[in-house]
Amino acid sequence: MPCSQPAASFISNPEEYDLNLALSQQRISQFLATNECPQDHELALIRPVAQKTTSRLAFLDAEISRLKDQLSRLEKEHTVLMKYHAQNTAILSPMRRVPAEILGEIFCWSLSLFSVPNLKYAPWVLTHVSRRWRAVTISRSSLWSHIYLDFTIKKKYSLAMVRTQIERARTLQISFVGHRGPDSHLQVDMLQLLLHHSSICEEIYLILTPALVASITGWQGHFPLLRRAWLQCDGQEAEASIDSVDFFAIAPSLADITVYSEHHFIPTLLPAHHRITRYDFAAPWSTHYELLKSLPNLREVRIVRRFDRGVPWPKPGQPIHLLHLQKMYVSSPECLDYLSAPVLREIAIRPRKHVDTRNHLERFITRSSCIIRRLCIVGTPEVQPVEEILSQYPSIAELALRIIDIKQNEKTECDVLTTFLTRFTISDSARILPHISKLDFGCDNPEAISYPLYVNMLHSRWNAPDCALVAAELSLPNGFVDPDPESFSRMEALRQAGMQVSFLMGDVAEDRADQWLYIVPWVAPADWECN
Repeated sequence: MPCSQPAASFISNPEEYDLNLALSQQRISQFLATNECPQDHELALIRPVAQKTTSRLAFLDAEISRLKDQLSRLEKEHTVLMKYHAQNTAILSPMRRVPAEILGEIFCWSLSLFSVPNLKYAPWVLTHVSRRWRAVTISRSSLWSHIYLDFTIKKKYSLAMVRTQIERARTLQISFVGHRGPDSHLQVDMLQLLLHHSSICEEIYLILTPALVASITGWQGHFPLLRRAWLQCDGQEAEASIDSVDFFAIAPSLADITVYSEHHFIPTLLPAHHRITRYDFAAPWSTHYELLKSLPNLREVRIVRRFDRGVPWPKPGQPIHLLHLQKMYVSSPECLDYLSAPVLREIAIRPRKHVDTRNHLERFITRSSCIIRRLCIVGTPEVQPVEEILSQYPSIAELALRIIDIKQNEKTECDVLTTFLTRFTISDSARILPHISKLDFGCDNPEAISYPLYVNMLHSRWNAPDCALVAAELSLPNGFVDPDPESFSRMEALRQAGMQVSFLMGDVAEDRADQWLYIVPWVAPADWECN
């Protein structure tokens, strides 16, 4: 809009007013710096300029006010049009034409592994977007299959919502974590509701309190579809209240079972005609022995000998032939004297004091004629026996060390780690175990990890022309100190050069180090199937 006054009258720079004054700049500066009163002839020169600027400022104020009013009207119109445009764009959105099958697949990926029944989370929130989304969500039974209830986080869940979720699911994967408290009857009611629908349960994860034990031990139902189970008790009292676990005997499809106990042995009855390919028990050796004889289809096993302290090992006889076993953890090297596993590829061992781990392993490998590819040692091992094993069996290309001191002595663990890092550093005079292609180190209670020493070891093996190392992991479940900038930069340089270098801390490191010992995480993305 054109200005009502001549453009020449507009002065953009206040200093230009000085040109209209016959006073010297020095005199003007003197007035501005003091309270001196101008003389009459000086006032006559200054007053017209001040009047002119007052007039111009009034005009500018009016123009600014007019433009603000115009801007306000435009902004209001813009807001209305944006809302109207968004409505029309939403109507034209390609999402409205996405086939129901693809939409259901997208919904599946929106699920959280640990989302509780709540209208704020998928799948419940998806039913409140549109009629079509609601129809697709309800019709997709796999969206409702996983029921996650953790009473250590939330004390109360809606029975009605869980009941509705069960009705919409074709099969169930149940995670139920009990918690001791005065409101245990709410947990009991929820557990009984879930057990009432055991006929469609494919996976179940239970952590039971004493109040919940009676509900499940006296239960008379069955698990015809159950493939995977984890049972754990919350504390010594709960373990002591279980005489035996019999309900898995009516689970003919059971393939993977874990019964975790620390204080008391929990006898567990398995199906007579079983398909079990993995088990993880803490039990006396006699129980493991009978289990191993009766489970010919095992692919993976965790043999934790417990609850028979002082009982001598029996004299080995004919070995138990585990023809399909591929991964195994043993808490005592002596377990190997009773076994044969011709296709075993990975083994994790916890050495014990005054026990020759190498001797037991050597006899086992000879007896089995197996080719071990990966070895994991847990505890506070010594370097020399580990080095001797790796030298004797060059087929072992991957080594994992999970350093755990029984007394949780941080210095002991760091000393063990430092010793291994120093020994595994390659130099011109020491070409130790160049065939190792993957090195994993885990330290549960680190006090002061020497990151430069770790990175030096990696660099030495990466740069050695005859060294096969291509991957390395460092897992510190209880670590809180990040690598120093130089070590971090050097690790990043190794990644850029092609080495797979992983550095983990916290819960992620704990889960990863557990996997080295074949402790399977209960919920994993690979477990989800959207059908």
